[in-house]
Amino acid sequence: MRQYSLLLLLMWVLWTRSTGPTPESWTGTSGFAGEEKCLANMKEKLETWRQFKDAKFTKNSVTFTGNNSTLTYLCLPDTEDPRKRKAK
Repeated sequence: MRQYSLLLLLMWVLWTRSTGPTPESWTGTSGFAGEEKCLANMKEKLETWRQFKDAKFTKNSVTFTGNNSTLTYLCLPDTEDPRKRKAK
């Protein structure tokens, strides 16, 4: 029962990594009750960029060829922070 209670408290964070002419930065948006909701929000964000003609898409990122910048989206449990990940 205790383990079940802990699972209910787990939230998901949608991280956005910005790279390009400016220094790399990470921004987190928390409050998703599950991974599915976080992934749905990521999909919505990617869809908003479809109107830009210079936008090139991969699975979870969009690159703007006009200014050579990229936004990459990543859903992680709130216990993980991509800013602290070790390079492979």
